[in-house]
Amino acid sequence: MTASLYDSPTWRAIFHDPDLAPLFSDTAELRAMLLVMGTLALTQAKMGLVPEVSAKAIQRASMEVQVDPAGLANVTAKTGDPVQALVAAFQFEMKAPEHAKWVHFESNTALTAATGLSLRLRQSLKIIAARRGDVEPLPKTTWLRAYHSDATVRAGLATGLGLTDAGGAAPTESITELADWISEIAMGHSATTPAQKAIQHQIPQMNVALQTAPEGTEQLVQAMTLPQMMLGLGRLLA
Repeated sequence: MTASLYDSPTWRAIFHDPDLAPLFSDTAELRAMLLVMGTLALTQAKMGLVPEVSAKAIQRASMEVQVDPAGLANVTAKTGDPVQALVAAFQFEMKAPEHAKWVHFESNTALTAATGLSLRLRQSLKIIAARRGDVEPLPKTTWLRAYHSDATVRAGLATGLGLTDAGGAAPTESITELADWISEIAMGHSATTPAQKAIQHQIPQMNVALQTAPEGTEQLVQAMTLPQMMLGLGRLLA
């Protein structure tokens, strides 16, 4: 038995979601964060914080560079921060230290991860909305926020990425609201098969775990629960 039936080859025909699953892979997570870093560099260049030539090199590399998720494991194990590992790997893969030193300049790794997640959630929620037959393509765009400690940089990120400026809101606010919404939609769905009933039972339990995560564990608990909640909702609505 695999850790998650959503990833099980045996249970693939029942639990696998070919549209949503790719959005909750390590590769998709890294690609989204690289996109954030590229947009961040361009935004900071407009503010005079980063040389324009370096910003353009970073943005171009963010679209082209290939980073192996497995290659981040050792640094992540030491620091507990995969974004820090990604920044180091990205800088190395650029092969241009004069430009690479400006990657993720004066930025917070947790906020970059949250912004990257917003990009993936935007695509996920569009899929969910289409399956529900919603008129509006997204249930609530304020869940999809750009985060940065500098207000001007944050505004630029929001514009460049097509997200909502988070203002002073913490990433956990959006995620807990979204998790409540997922649970509500799941519980309101008519489950008929054993698999659907199992998913419908699991989602609110995961929501409780996400909502009550001990201080300092929020990001890890979110990573353990939110992807499965989204994939479960997707299977219910498929």
